[in-house]
Amino acid sequence: MINDVAVQVVTKYLRKGNMARCLRDILPASSLTKEQREAVADIVHTVVRWKRLYEHVMENQGILRTAEKYVKLATDSNSVDPTSFPFEYRISCSPYVAGVLKSHEEWIEYINESPPTTLCVNLNTSSVDQVVSLLQNEALTVERSGLPTALRTTSVSKYSRVVHERFAHVQDESSQLVSYLAAFLGDSVFDFCAGNGGKSLALASLTQNKKTLSAYEMNTAKRSTLRQRCKEYGAEVIVEDSVPRKTFDVVLVDAPCTGLGAARRNPEVKYIDGADSLPQTQLSLLSQAADTVKPGGFLFYAVCTMTSEETSQVIEEFVQKNPFSLYSPDGFMYKKYLQPTSFGFITIIPQGDIFFLSVLRKPEE
Repeated sequence: MINDVAVQVVTKYLRKGNMARCLRDILPASSLTKEQREAVADIVHTVVRWKRLYEHVMENQGILRTAEKYVKLATDSNSVDPTSFPFEYRISCSPYVAGVLKSHEEWIEYINESPPTTLCVNLNTSSVDQVVSLLQNEALTVERSGLPTALRTTSVSKYSRVVHERFAHVQDESSQLVSYLAAFLGDSVFDFCAGNGGKSLALASLTQNKKTLSAYEMNTAKRSTLRQRCKEYGAEVIVEDSVPRKTFDVVLVDAPCTGLGAARRNPEVKYIDGADSLPQTQLSLLSQAADTVKPGGFLFYAVCTMTSEETSQVIEEFVQKNPFSLYSPDGFMYKKYLQPTSFGFITIIPQGDIFFLSVLRKPEE
């Protein structure tokens, strides 16, 4: 039954792409238990994670590509020995991504791992101990992270009472680390590209609503979701309908990016052919956000990727054209999770996504 449903999802994915949407379209109507649905999701993730490798195997064996064959390869880990294959097939990625990873061996195995699900505890409605107890009462495994609000657990936890009753939300550890650093840098924080509000919720939680928090999202539907989530989680965040004229101690630009640093959770990104126009978008967002930074304040750039086009090159071009300087947050309690680079840091928090972070300081007037 599990394999049959996995074949249905993979069939649709091979036709239309968008793994997450295919899972959402099929799993709710499958009559499977929560555990069975997660088993299907694991198989589908494995298929997508190793898709290019599996295709190479099928091509070499003269086998027709079918959803059934992809699922069979995904559920029989001993059937493929890729050690003699070319690099891009061995790690199952596009030639572009292979070029990015060849100079960063430390990431090669990591991005093909299956990650834990991480929760961010909502300290405005609960406590870490209470959430741990609730998860354990539901027979869910739970492990404390190096960050106070982060708990590693299993994917089934998204169906848990702690998520349903807004005691916590699903959020990667490195994403939470971004919020910790933003809160460290100042007392008024503006989440400039807030999306559905994950980092705004984390900021409200870890500060327990004791800092001035504002957020803006250009997409109207996402902004509506952001406003509703803040209300549900008891997060005191001012959701702006346009970019405000006022200024802030810290402006966080969590910019749209290729998302290669989150390939463990979204393996489809391993097959991208390049960064396209994203670096221009990222530069434009930084330029817009710069006007909302107080003199002496901080412009904080975060992207969940490691391509040079979206990281060091963006910051290098920005500081050449704008009166901002690189800043190192030496007093930051969790700086051990930040690996320095020429223009910022790469996150190295265990089990977290790979983020590039750069803190830029605006000169005093």
